[in-house]
Amino acid sequence: MKGAAWAAPVAAFSVGAPALAFSPSCTDDALLDSQARARMLSGQIGGADLDVIAEVNGVHAQAFDPIADGADSISQDLKTNPLTVEALSAINLNLGGLSGALTTILDFATAQDAGVLNEYAYANENAQSANNPDAPEVGGAGAVGNDGTIALSVDDPNPPALGTINLYSILEQATGPGVAELVDLIAGLDLDIGAVAGRAHLDYVCDTSRGVTEETVDRDYLLAYLNLIIESNLVGDLVSTLNEVLPSLTISTDAVWDLLNGVPLLGPLLSALGKGALEVTATVDVSQLTALPIPNAENAALQADLAAGTITIDVASLLGGAYTGAISPFLNELAPNTRLFIDAPLPTNAAASLVDTLVDDLLERLKDLVSVTVRAGGVGIGGTGLLIEGSLRDFLEGDATAVFRLLGIPVNLGALLNPLLGGIGDLVETTLDTLLNDSGVLQTALTGINGLLSVLFDVLSGVLALTVNAQNNASGSMPDYYEAITPERRYDVSALHLEVLGMLDLLNLAVARGSVGQNDFRA
Repeated sequence: MKGAAWAAPVAAFSVGAPALAFSPSCTDDALLDSQARARMLSGQIGGADLDVIAEVNGVHAQAFDPIADGADSISQDLKTNPLTVEALSAINLNLGGLSGALTTILDFATAQDAGVLNEYAYANENAQSANNPDAPEVGGAGAVGNDGTIALSVDDPNPPALGTINLYSILEQATGPGVAELVDLIAGLDLDIGAVAGRAHLDYVCDTSRGVTEETVDRDYLLAYLNLIIESNLVGDLVSTLNEVLPSLTISTDAVWDLLNGVPLLGPLLSALGKGALEVTATVDVSQLTALPIPNAENAALQADLAAGTITIDVASLLGGAYTGAISPFLNELAPNTRLFIDAPLPTNAAASLVDTLVDDLLERLKDLVSVTVRAGGVGIGGTGLLIEGSLRDFLEGDATAVFRLLGIPVNLGALLNPLLGGIGDLVETTLDTLLNDSGVLQTALTGINGLLSVLFDVLSGVLALTVNAQNNASGSMPDYYEAITPERRYDVSALHLEVLGMLDLLNLAVARGSVGQNDFRA
């Protein structure tokens, strides 16, 4: 991915910020002490202060006179460095019940070969001059190439992952409304983060009406996806309940007979067979319920993996609506300091709506797992009988196999067959729907999942703050971490900021952070 320019910048959020406090003449070619920074991770997590740990200190480009330690020269300085998993493994947690290596709660191991942990900073002594437009300064981290550009395409169908943060272990040490209840309801909670990038770019443009140059800052970010993965025994309870309820599915023979009797061409055959000969069976292959997630679709707001006992919530689909492709436009068009679940709020009745959709998706899956057979008499050579069989979906879509014979002679229903199959399919589907809706134990299981989601959303809105496009010197409610950034004309951006409110030593983490400035005239 390195070096591949981001082809569709419309999906990033960019802010131009002229700074009137620093406005030299358009003809002034005075040199600057210029600087830029990039840090893949900064802040605090689990009692570890990443801002004072050399292993994760990022890169700092400095075009200073006298020359800064480690700089290329006084005229320009370029620094690139990918964050390594080994560096994270060397950091120990030390807060409450958290101990051991940082990688026990912050797992970026899968991202090592994806080019998403880079850090790039470039500074130039000519940065301020409008006469040197090719000398901007850049600070970028994450999926940023060695040329300073964001190295992802928004059209990538399979964007790389950054990694996961174990929020369950974090919340076990936290306090606040709903936290204890949530921890009691779950066995795990991970935030699965797609590739991210945060990039700050500072250049100077001439304001011809005033005859001065002005700092212009563009701050871009990219966030491929955010998924919450919840592990809970409540998912297992749902599986147990389905295994208990579904085998009792029974289809009314009388209702099927009435549907058959409504086809005039079958009159002689049915008279020869008699109603007592009709057998209707519907069996459910419950073993296949856990074979694939429900729904087995990309970007579903909620997906249940019944085999793993997990629920995955696609935050972009939940808050921003359905989207196609792998990278959500919603996540990448947010204003500075947009706090998810607050500034980008939940839909009305979000938990109940997600559970209702889960039931709909479950019914959709069952269409392939319910096998229906309608039989009477025999359909062999010389026989009199009927045999209709297939999955519920086959019946609904007119693809079930059907054989009708009267004294060995086939009865061809022609255009009347599909309406008959559809009628039987509708009957089975309605019976299945009624079975699930009327099951007290199933409703109890679904109510449990509804309650879990409600508590989770309360914690995400009141205790655990997820801020996208986090910036200082910008609009929106800045996290405290960014309000404290100095000096005045330093401009930072992080693709994502995570914070446990009121417990910043527990979690106060900036992910993919780029920074430019402050720049000052050389003495």
